[in-house]
Order: sequence, then structure tokens, then C-alpha cells
Amino acid sequence: MFRPRTPFFRKSAHKHHVLCEYRKLLRQTKQFDPVEQTYLRSWIRERFHHNKRQTSPTQASQYLSDGTWASLVMSAALNGSTTQRQYISDLAYGRTGYLKDVAQQVREFNHPTKPCQTIRDVRPRSSRIHQPHKAYWIPLDLRVFSVPQHLLDRIRDEDERDRLRERRKRQRRELRLAREISELTNAVNEGNHAVRDSGLLPEAFTSVPAVAKSPLHIPGVAGNPLWIPPRIKLRLDPPFVQHVRASSGFELYKVNGRKPPHWLAAKVAASYRKLSHRLHLHEFYYYFAQDLKLEEEFEARLGVYDPGYWIYASNYREYLRNKIKESSGNGSVDVGSCEMGAEEWDSRAMLQRAMQEFANE
Repeated sequence: MFRPRTPFFRKSAHKHHVLCEYRKLLRQTKQFDPVEQTYLRSWIRERFHHNKRQTSPTQASQYLSDGTWASLVMSAALNGSTTQRQYISDLAYGRTGYLKDVAQQVREFNHPTKPCQTIRDVRPRSSRIHQPHKAYWIPLDLRVFSVPQHLLDRIRDEDERDRLRERRKRQRRELRLAREISELTNAVNEGNHAVRDSGLLPEAFTSVPAVAKSPLHIPGVAGNPLWIPPRIKLRLDPPFVQHVRASSGFELYKVNGRKPPHWLAAKVAASYRKLSHRLHLHEFYYYFAQDLKLEEEFEARLGVYDPGYWIYASNYREYLRNKIKESSGNGSVDVGSCEMGAEEWDSRAMLQRAMQEFANE
């Protein structure tokens, strides 16, 4: 299948065609009455914003055809077509179409505490997901639709709570900024070398006229609440380079505040995989030997005399004991260094002690 090098939605001709159609529709809406104009402008804007990321040529062509059809309907209504004018009026005033269903939902809304969010935004759910910002909301036109007063009171109370929350958040942000400015003021005035990178000089935050008019004073800093101080770049704690020991025993040097490179992360992951493989082998060998020992004890309780099997089991246990020593190198495994839960720590520590006792028998 042939695929063009430049997609159609990135070509200037397509963008120009879409913008011309959009502006043409908005210009036509200015000749209707205020209610119809609000309805037409809101939904034309909503449809274009909702479909602006369309990458399918077929769907994009269909949407542009719908826009052309809407332009023809509005032109016919403006040219004296009673049918088309009545059609647009019924849609805008909620006598038919989508707004009629929305008004029905508002009338049937019955909840003791929650506000009716449909009054704020009458768009369908797909549009609310794609464009959630308040700038894209289409509120219910209260000039046409009657809404119960208690629903309007709930929305007003919720808006007041949101404004109060934003005000408190802004006050906390300003308080934090003022605290940072105060700390930086003390550090600059005391001649702290840690803030040398900020470019500030002693007495930069002063209100004394003699100092403020001096050539060393930085203008626009003293008494300016909108000035944001720079972050202190040099800190004594934590150190710039840290010595880190992973739970698998792998040791490395890490630059503080930076993501380790891929090769170093791969080495740490390989050390975890190697330790996990060793632990699984030790568990397998240990439980295999324990099964052999239990089988010998069971035959002894039954009175079965089989010296050949006893010799085979003893030799195989010795073989497993040697495998445990070979896989662990020095005969021990640092199981307790793994980061696990408390219960798993205890079980792994008990298993390690049992394997060491078995290997040293």
C-alpha cells in the first residue's frame, strides 16, 4: 500500500481548507438571534476542537462534508427558508435534538447532595474526556432552560469552595516563597558562599535608601514580591557522589540527583538475577537431600533392609553437598542481604542456616 511521505493533516492545503471552513461557519452565525448564535458558535467550536486530531483521511473528509452541510443549512435559513430556520431554532431552544435530552436529564436529576454537572457542561462524555479544561465547557443556557434553584445553589456553593481552595493554595505558595526569600536574604547579607551562583551581592534585599541607591544594589529585587529567588545549587548534604551497596551485594558509585546510565543499571539487575539463580539452586539441592533422608528414615521405620539403596542415597547426598559448596563459592550465601518482607527474611535465614549445616556435615 502506498503511503505518502507527508501525512495529509500536516499539509498546508488541508489546514487552510479546514480554517477557511471554520471561519466561514463562525461568520454565518453572527446573523442569528443571541440564543441561536450562542448555540451555533459553541457547537461549531466544539466539533472542530474534538476532531482536530483526526488522522484518517476518510473520517476527515466526512467531517468536512458535515461542515459544508451545516454551512448550506445556515445559508438557506438566512436566505428565507422557513424549514431550515425552524430546524435551527428547534435545536437551539431544546425542542428537538441533543439539548432536549440534556434538559430532560436535568429535570430528572435527583440526588440529595451532589451538584448536577450537566448544568456546567452539556457536551457528550467523549468531548469532556478529550477537552477537560474549563475553557471548552458549554454551559446550559439559562435564558432558555429552567433549572431548579437548589441545583443552582449547589453549583454556586461548589464554585465558592473551589475559589476558597485556590485562594488557600495561593496563600501557601506565597508564604513558602516569602520564607525562601527570607532565608536567601539572610544568606546573601551574611556573605554565604553557597549562593554565589545566584549572582546576588550582600545587602541586595535591603530597603535602606542609601544602600538601595548604591551602584552595587540590584534593581528590581528589594520590595518586589514577584521576584522569584534562584534555587541554591550547591548543598553540603547529601554528597555529590555517594557510595551505594545494593541488596544483592553489588557496590557502585552514584552521582547524586542523576539517573544512573543503562550499563550500570544492567549490571545491578544482572547481580540480582545471579543471586536469585544461586538461591533457587541451593533450595533445590537442599530439599532434594532432605527428601532422600526422609525416605531412608521411613524405610528404617518399616524395617526394610536395603543396603544398596542406603549407599546410593549417602553418595547422592554427598554429591548434593558438594554442589551447594561449589555454587556458593565459599560455602555461604548472603541471603539476609536481600530486601524482603520480615516473614520472608526469617524463612530465608532459617533455610540458609539449614543449608550451611547440611553442607558442613
